Amino acid sequence: GPHFKKYLDIVMNTLQQASQAQVEKTDYDMIDYLNELREGCLEAYTGIVQGLKGDGEQPNADVNLIQPHVGHIMSFIEHIALDEDHSDENISACCGLIGDLCTAFGAGMLPLVDKEPIQGLLTKGRRSKATKAKTLATWATKEIRKLKNAS
Repeated sequence: GPHFKKYLDIVMNTLQQASQAQVEKTDYDMIDYLNELREGCLEAYTGIVQGLKGDGEQPNADVNLIQPHVGHIMSFIEHIALDEDHSDENISACCGLIGDLCTAFGAGMLPLVDKEPIQGLLTKGRRSKATKAKTLATWATKEIRKLKNAS
């Protein structure tokens, strides 16, 4: 709720550190661990964006508190997109977060999502056999299209 704002910077910095974790790519257990860690970070970012944005027609002004972190969040998503070991859950969570960021920040997101790794991730999500990935990728793509048509 509203009391979370005082912890926002600490939480965002912790998530940023966790999102930069690297593992030995020859150890499958560590790859699984990394994917679960990334999924947790993505879900936390999503919860923060949704919580601060609110559920009204217009985003709550509180969402602007995460604006300074959006560049890092999108870099994190790009990093996942470029990692061939990412999981379906990572794709789903990335696509959902992209859509949430677009609904929160509008046309300002277009330069950040109009990049090959992001578009490739959305395409992979739309083609996924995992229903959640397909649904969230399709929704995020529609949100991006709305922004492009409005600008």
